[in-house]
Amino acid sequence: MPRARLVLALLAAGSSPAWAQDLSAPDLFVRADKGYCIACHQVPEGAGPPTQADLGPRLEGSRMRELGRAKLRQILVDPMIANPDTVMPPFGRHHILEPREIERLVDYLHALP
Repeated sequence: MPRARLVLALLAAGSSPAWAQDLSAPDLFVRADKGYCIACHQVPEGAGPPTQADLGPRLEGSRMRELGRAKLRQILVDPMIANPDTVMPPFGRHHILEPREIERLVDYLHALP
């Protein structure tokens, strides 16, 4: 019975488990369970953690804005549409990222310096 009271108290306090919280775009970018973008891509200095990754292209702000939000979204949902030979996973199609997480990443990429 004490366990049930604890659960009710947490719910009443508005607390939610860590896995249910919305993650920021930089957090999504580095989380292994959310695609682990940082394993393959670099971002400009100061926009994320430094890495030597070079499997994917460097994500420069000017290039991201040139691609545009719709193209960035499509790449995150299913990069195989544009490049059937890519090794990048289809984060949206495989439900690795939820639609709102993809939108957060699109905003992050579009705002890179």
